[in-house]
Amino acid sequence: MKRLEGVKAVGALLVFYLLLSGMYIAGASILPQFDPDDEAGKIEKVLKMRKARSERGKADELIARAKALNERAKTITQQLSSLGAGAQVEAVATSSGGGAASGDMVALGKEQWELQECYNCHKLFGSGGKKRGPVMDNIGNLMTPEQLKEKILYPKKWKAEGFDKQYKKGKMPDKYRDLMFPEEIDALVAFLATLKDTSVKTPKPIKMN
Repeated sequence: MKRLEGVKAVGALLVFYLLLSGMYIAGASILPQFDPDDEAGKIEKVLKMRKARSERGKADELIARAKALNERAKTITQQLSSLGAGAQVEAVATSSGGGAASGDMVALGKEQWELQECYNCHKLFGSGGKKRGPVMDNIGNLMTPEQLKEKILYPKKWKAEGFDKQYKKGKMPDKYRDLMFPEEIDALVAFLATLKDTSVKTPKPIKMN
């Protein structure tokens, strides 16, 4: 009799084990499974969305700044036009002389230097530049405003001494005459014309045919 009870106990234990195993297997099939490739794909998707939002935000900010700069430049140009002839306006806009209007143009030009990311290729005030373009600290003593403007609009017309390889590769793009408004180019020229630090060695500009 006792032996029979022992068999029943073992049987009951086996039944309990089978039920427990069945519940575990059923639960595992219902719960979501971890797939490393799937999780990596989800993470990559989230990162791409965040990057896209960030790039759109940066582009919108740059466009807004460009429009604001253009409006300010137009206002200054109109004020100058009311004071004298168009030739005088051009002279003030592309010179480094004194006066509130000229100072505003220089400030606008400095903003254009940052906005167009000129510092990626040119070193100025001891920072920026990756040896793709010459140092600019004394360029105002080496080029006239007209020459600076020509270099911005048509980069192949001028070459910096010692930068033959960069010149041949066309490191300076010719996109600015299409990318920038005329007022923005004049402002950038006005800023560059003020760079006259003779203590910093600046490569000599060479006129090309």
